[in-house]
Amino acid sequence: MGVDVGSLSIGGVTLLALVIGIVEASKQFGAKGGTCKALALALGFVFVALASTMERELIPAGAVPYVEIVVVGLGGALAATGIYDLIRKRSSGE
Repeated sequence: MGVDVGSLSIGGVTLLALVIGIVEASKQFGAKGGTCKALALALGFVFVALASTMERELIPAGAVPYVEIVVVGLGGALAATGIYDLIRKRSSGE
């Protein structure tokens, strides 16, 4: 049984995009090279394992909405920073 990692999501947020967004944001705080790879590896493991355990109902049902709230919040925060950067670059003529 294969898993399509690109289609895994929690609360409607695609996990692959979330990991890429967090790693890209970490670069703005000075993360480089091996640190970014390690971060991507760790986040990928955590989010995919979390999605897998939720799918198999290994996490108590009462905790699932809170996990989804955190993941959706991260996705929203990353989207907001991306939009902020886009507007800032366009307004400064970059």
